[in-house]
Amino acid sequence: MISRELSDRRGAKPPGPDGDHESALAEAVVKMSWKKLGIGLLAVIAVVVIVLAFRAWNVGSPPTPPEAVDTGAAVDIDDALGRLAAAIRLPTISPVESDADVTPFLQTHELLEEFFPRVHEIAERRLVSDLTLHFTIPGSDADAPHVVFLAHMDVVPVEEGTEDDWSHPPFGGAVADGFLWGRGTMDNKHNMMGIMEAAEAWFAQGGRPEHTLHFVFGHDEEIGGLQGARRVAQTMMEDEVDVVAVYDEGLLITDGILPGVDDPVALVGITERGYLTVEIRAHAEGGHSSMPPQELAITRLATALQRLDADPMPAAIDGPTALMFEKIAAEMDFGHRLIFRNLWLFEPLVISQMTASAGTNAAVRTTAAPTILRAGDRENVLPRQAVATVNFRIHPRESIDEVLEYLDETVATEHISVEPVGEMQAEPSPLARLEGPGYEALERAFFTVYPDIALAPNMLTALSDSRHFTDLTSDVYRFHPITVTERDLERIHGVDERIAVDDFENLIQYYGALLRQW
Repeated sequence: MISRELSDRRGAKPPGPDGDHESALAEAVVKMSWKKLGIGLLAVIAVVVIVLAFRAWNVGSPPTPPEAVDTGAAVDIDDALGRLAAAIRLPTISPVESDADVTPFLQTHELLEEFFPRVHEIAERRLVSDLTLHFTIPGSDADAPHVVFLAHMDVVPVEEGTEDDWSHPPFGGAVADGFLWGRGTMDNKHNMMGIMEAAEAWFAQGGRPEHTLHFVFGHDEEIGGLQGARRVAQTMMEDEVDVVAVYDEGLLITDGILPGVDDPVALVGITERGYLTVEIRAHAEGGHSSMPPQELAITRLATALQRLDADPMPAAIDGPTALMFEKIAAEMDFGHRLIFRNLWLFEPLVISQMTASAGTNAAVRTTAAPTILRAGDRENVLPRQAVATVNFRIHPRESIDEVLEYLDETVATEHISVEPVGEMQAEPSPLARLEGPGYEALERAFFTVYPDIALAPNMLTALSDSRHFTDLTSDVYRFHPITVTERDLERIHGVDERIAVDDFENLIQYYGALLRQW
């Protein structure tokens, strides 16, 4: 026992100054290590802050606007407004039923012929499906590629019960308070009339195009354009027409809509989302409602729809949306520029904000919207199946096959089947070029009329007739330069649709400048 204690004492550190010194040294080393770590972390944070600030600051100078081009002689805006008002008074509601009254469309044809005689004299006019108008204006150079201008004369109906909510009758064509009011003033008779006004004025001056031009005014765009624009595009494909650019309705000049941007910014749709509708069908045993089994067709369908909602297709900031943020960074305040110029760090935060809003969620992911539900027809009978119609709008990073694969992984089971339905199916459109002649002509026309407004590419989240023409060229530009606020977006297909008188005058000048470049 004594021997063990002696042994332990021999191995122990001696008390006194040497032992205290070693302990203090170890403590100092630990403190120094933590200090170095803290300094290192501060250095890393400082570098990150410097990088963030530099990227936010270093956006470069705004690009120099291209040289202005000729817009042609000024059109008498009062006369032009009167012609647009006359078109608005014709209720050209999309002919959903085969026996729909198409008299307003035929009256529109007559109205155009009366108002724009020179266009009708120079152009070859074809009727497609008896209602869509296709004007071909021959160019002086037979070898030059063709250019297509699209618009549509059909409009959506006024929702029943909202007629009295309008400030002016929806088909009255009233001019008041600096606006022309009525269904079609924003979607899309203003484009049709603007193109014709500009062309008529040009031809009256003796002008003629070098490139062959096509004006296509559809009668069924609001229901897919399958009998109108699609048939025109198919014919042009069969005729092997060489097309260099297509211009259609789409995005607009936004005012107070983009985050961190006080000034108006014009957005050009260089692509649009795809379209797919599916039926999700749940199966179960039928029988009497007094003896329901544990799993019913309706509850199985509800579970499947919940899965879609809980596990949507992924969101990301890429493609045209990323390109837009890059282009408008110089227009943002510093705080927003700090975020959007550093998406490598802040993208999760931005996506969480964008996916919380219906409008911006559509810009970052493929969306799914259940629109129709069908099940039993008797209150005391268990249906053997329940069906949901779900509409998908497909982001350009994905395809119809990828959506179907997602559905197979997310909702399809032994008792749940998924099947595409309907004739309207479309892959997302290819991205139009920003360095091609089509975009360059659009830029010159736009900056001639709007020299102080920034222009940036983006994606059209809805559908347009232009998707039928992407096999002719990928350079399809979806844009009409009228200014809209957040409130104005509600007017499209809604109550109090209207166009500012100044916007319509500028629209005619824009098309004048665009036409003359071809």
